[in-house]
Amino acid sequence: MSGYYLCRTECAVRPFYIESIGRNIYSLEELCYYFSHYVYLIDESVVNVTLCRWIGTELGLVKLQNRLLRALERETYTEFLSPIFQECGYLDKQEFRLFQEQFTEILTEPEEVRRKMKADYLVEFGRYVIALREYEKITQQQKNGKMGMQFYAAVLENMAAAYAHLFEFEEAADCLWNSYQVMKSKKVYEKYLRILPLFLSEKQYQQRLTQIRADRSDAMELWEDTRALIQEGMEMTEKEKAQKEGAEKEIQSRKDEYLRNTAFGM
Repeated sequence: MSGYYLCRTECAVRPFYIESIGRNIYSLEELCYYFSHYVYLIDESVVNVTLCRWIGTELGLVKLQNRLLRALERETYTEFLSPIFQECGYLDKQEFRLFQEQFTEILTEPEEVRRKMKADYLVEFGRYVIALREYEKITQQQKNGKMGMQFYAAVLENMAAAYAHLFEFEEAADCLWNSYQVMKSKKVYEKYLRILPLFLSEKQYQQRLTQIRADRSDAMELWEDTRALIQEGMEMTEKEKAQKEGAEKEIQSRKDEYLRNTAFGM
């Protein structure tokens, strides 16, 4: 769904905090939005007693709370989710049926697939550290895993992106190299060469090119491109800093002028 949605139930004064994505929710409708849009993030970190108590205490839906607590005892996610959607009518019958089908299908997927999708969603929310934990659990099982090499290569590539967001470029490079070793993807190889200048000197970069027997012409072109982007970013930062300082000086100058022309300046 997109756009606005009119809440039919009460909004809480004290929100329920979804730790995995670092977000507060204040209504049943927001909870339904989370469930329906981020199916792979539905787990015990959200479906728990704390959520049930919040629904009963903060939203005043005691009957729903008790029904959900009984569903928790039976450990059935579908039975837990259904009454929440029914309470606020967030989805119509057709939409809810499709949601149930999607959720049921997800439960039959291999654990590694579900874990990767969960981690990918967490990256979207900027929860990079938590996402990395999920990716690492997959890579630890790679030798005994049931998925194909392309799957594990994709996990390592996404893992590199999470590290890069944390400015841990060396770790990101290691992931990209490991991904390349699995699938020999040209795209991943170029990403690897592009990230090296972010933490290696030119001499170290040259040494690495020798180690991996890289085409120096193409590799040095990528080096120059990356260094140019870094320089551009630094210049932009300095420009923004100067503009900010200039704006602050202008504001202070106008304040001083105002004070001089009023009784405060006497």
